[in-house]
Amino acid sequence: MKLKILKSLAYLAMLMFTFACSSGGDLIDDGGEPETPTNVPSKITVSESAVKTTVLGEIKVVTVESTGNWKVANTGEDWITVFPKTGSAGKTEVELMIKANDANRARFADITFTTGTKSAKVEVTQEWSYSITLPCTAYTIGYGGGDIAIDGLQNIDYTITLDANSEAWINVVDNVLEVAYNEERNARLAKVSIKDKTNGKDYKVSVTQKGSGDNAKILSLQELYIDGYKCPAYDLTEADDYFYSVDMDATAVKTAKVRFHGEGVQWITFNNSSKKYYSGDEVTFPNGLKANSTIRFTTHSKTTSKTGSFSVIVSGLPIVEIETSEAIKDEPKVDCIIKLFDPKARTDDGDNKNLKYFESKAGIEYRGAGAMRYIKKPYNFKLYDDAGEKREAELLNIRNDNSWILDAMFLDVAHMRTRVCFDIWNQFNKPYYVDQKPKAMSGTRGHHVEVFINGAYFGLFTLTDRIDRKQYQIEQQGGYIYKAKGWTTACRLQGCSTPSNNSYYWNSADIEQEYPDADDGQQPNFNYLAEMINFVGSSSQEDFNAKFEQHFDMNSVVDGFIFLNMIVAHDNIGRNTFWILRNVNESKKFMHGLWDLDGTLGRQWHRYTEDPNQGWVASGFRIYERIINENPAGIHQKIYDRWQEIKDGALAPSNFNEIVENYANIQIKSGARNREVERWKSRDMNDRPNWGYDNVYYDDLESEIAYMKDWWQKRHTKLNSLINTLQHK
Repeated sequence: MKLKILKSLAYLAMLMFTFACSSGGDLIDDGGEPETPTNVPSKITVSESAVKTTVLGEIKVVTVESTGNWKVANTGEDWITVFPKTGSAGKTEVELMIKANDANRARFADITFTTGTKSAKVEVTQEWSYSITLPCTAYTIGYGGGDIAIDGLQNIDYTITLDANSEAWINVVDNVLEVAYNEERNARLAKVSIKDKTNGKDYKVSVTQKGSGDNAKILSLQELYIDGYKCPAYDLTEADDYFYSVDMDATAVKTAKVRFHGEGVQWITFNNSSKKYYSGDEVTFPNGLKANSTIRFTTHSKTTSKTGSFSVIVSGLPIVEIETSEAIKDEPKVDCIIKLFDPKARTDDGDNKNLKYFESKAGIEYRGAGAMRYIKKPYNFKLYDDAGEKREAELLNIRNDNSWILDAMFLDVAHMRTRVCFDIWNQFNKPYYVDQKPKAMSGTRGHHVEVFINGAYFGLFTLTDRIDRKQYQIEQQGGYIYKAKGWTTACRLQGCSTPSNNSYYWNSADIEQEYPDADDGQQPNFNYLAEMINFVGSSSQEDFNAKFEQHFDMNSVVDGFIFLNMIVAHDNIGRNTFWILRNVNESKKFMHGLWDLDGTLGRQWHRYTEDPNQGWVASGFRIYERIINENPAGIHQKIYDRWQEIKDGALAPSNFNEIVENYANIQIKSGARNREVERWKSRDMNDRPNWGYDNVYYDDLESEIAYMKDWWQKRHTKLNSLINTLQHK
């Protein structure tokens, strides 16, 4: 469609007149909005719901009719001026002053008028094309070609002539030069002569069109937006493919507004349809946008008969994008931007509720010690506001916090073990003071997501919260969290030396004071933990029996003993363990916290299978050895009684099966499983660390799930027989 160009002088005059009125201060009441009539239902309408304008911009007028006071919100504030910005009941003419488009692409904005709880919206679309404003002596256009509108020729008598060389690739239609796609590697030059017969002026313009160079892609796409979300490029394919997500538990999306930009791309079609869609159009998908599907598009331009292509890969999981200006490292955190797109709209950011899209500044680093050996690494990030201060948001309805984990799950061939374990643990174990602190939890929560880092696809992760003060709701004054990170005698509660308390990391013990740390303004203090370790390691049997409940919360130890024996967590009896005090001013009873449960449920930390029929999981972990051999505070009967309560509930094979099937379906139905394998399998097979692990990967998730179910059933039977023996001790 031919561009309709406004007179530049007329447009400028209108802008000047409008701004002059605005600056006079007579049309806007700076003292506040007038009062809205009472007992009148709120209603607001606008005369046009969509406005389109050319590359040169113009002033558009819409009429707002409202029952009360109204105000405007403008997403295009850098290129659209709205006047007036507020109004009262009745009809008001509102001017949308749209600047010339220098963005090198079509652009869009929403102008929203609101009164009370009601709103009306105008979507503004501004076309883009190349344009020349006379006088001009030289102009350059990209190899994709397109229209060059020549401003300054409206309503005058003129002629445009081309040199003979350029007539083959430039067509003149009125005041527009239609430039063909340049399929040659090298640039080409046209001489354009413009004669203004009305004013007796002549112009000579040299138009250079860039060559396509080594770019073998015809009509390649550079940006794609679907319903306002900028889709990340999927770098595992050679084509210009993009990534999008839908709620796979909802009805398939049938229509979506699609915006795009590419060198020379003017419209797109999809599948085998010939229907043209321009940037900003609403595309109708007969079969809907479905998770684990690929929608193929073709790109077109009137400047060439050749076409390009791209695809939209549709996931069913939230998408996390991380953008950094420097490489992520173990520590310290590097600055980044975190973007989260969740089609289920489960994120709250202060007063902004049910967000599909969330973005924040953050600091990010690698997480963990042993995980540094893996080629796919986990991450920890903290949210910041624009001033660099702590920012909290409730991501994916997990909890309101600023510190988050992206768990890579690289070791776990099922990509769910930690999540399965914590889901079950949360079902039956609660901190002993939960009645006073209803939000207190002893396990993490999380959801599977797919992650992009600096434009590259990194695969399947889980976004989770952390084991921290907020999770356990311990007191800020008097509460402590210690993290055991190794296999020292201190971690295994066999004994320890006196801590120096000069650092938040007790080096000889390989234990970290997780809370409070330097950010909390409190000093390190490992004395409480050292006292507990030496009590377990060296107290007499008589003292161990008599004082056991002075040192430990019985509920936590009983549940932990049962659960770690149920999941056969050899990697968590000493190492990968938290010891937590709610408030030392009230009690020095420790709770046993769990951490990193990926080496469980039938596979060890190096992926080798685990015998479900083995005996107690206790070797070297002094507290469990003494529990089994000495029965402190009559704990055997408590373990037996507790087992009877939960063995057919949270720990029942049927409950386990339901949870693992759900996580398997999430991975398979979303398509994330195949993408994870595509991203990491070959590297996993070829780049194994020299310490080695089992030569198994996770192509066949169904087989792994079947193995896990069978393993859980066998372990459940075995643990039942082991615990039955405790009743007689």
